[in-house]
Amino acid sequence: MINRLRNRLRARILRLYRSAVSDISLALQQEATQATAAYVRRHMPLVQSVSRWHEVHDVAVEAVTLDGLVLEFGVFEARTTRYIAGKRNWHLHGFDSFEGLPEPWRDGFPAAKFSRATLPDVPANVTLHKGLFADTLPSFLAALPSPPEPVAYLHVDSDLYSSAKTIFDALAPRIVPGTVIVFDEYFNYSGWEEGEYKAFQEYVADRGLTYEYLTYNHEHQQVAVRMT
Repeated sequence: MINRLRNRLRARILRLYRSAVSDISLALQQEATQATAAYVRRHMPLVQSVSRWHEVHDVAVEAVTLDGLVLEFGVFEARTTRYIAGKRNWHLHGFDSFEGLPEPWRDGFPAAKFSRATLPDVPANVTLHKGLFADTLPSFLAALPSPPEPVAYLHVDSDLYSSAKTIFDALAPRIVPGTVIVFDEYFNYSGWEEGEYKAFQEYVADRGLTYEYLTYNHEHQQVAVRMT
């Protein structure tokens, strides 16, 4: 009986091992994690990390010193929307087409991923703007009074490089020293160098801007920065 159980256990472990060593997705994630670890070692060795998505926002909100716009790009079910909205006495504007990704992102995330049939429930201090960022953001900004109000808190959950680029191009005059930005998918996934990370790095390089890392989620992909 004991030998039979031992043999079954050995066979099960062997099947799991064979599955793991031939899993391409796992291998790609391991490569991405190694590249991310190297990036952290080079660029943020003294930054204190956290292990939950909401803890990234906790640190980021504490770092806000500006009065200004609070914006989120990528709402989906509004879990993060509600969390940010409840952190301070401020008004959050959330942007999302609610039709899912406008183009494929990566394996497992085809176009239309994250689509919803109805808008999510949000608290009274949240206004949702339905549509593609390229359509809703310019009209939203044009309707704001002068002089231009800076962005105090920006949550970029766009996934795609193209969407993140649209955000930074439109908000460029309003992103100032003190603006806090949280990225939901900055690194630690296969292809991260071509996503939100790339859009931000191009943005700061093209304009000669500087920033500091505030924290990152060492178990996932979230990163918070503050413009300096």
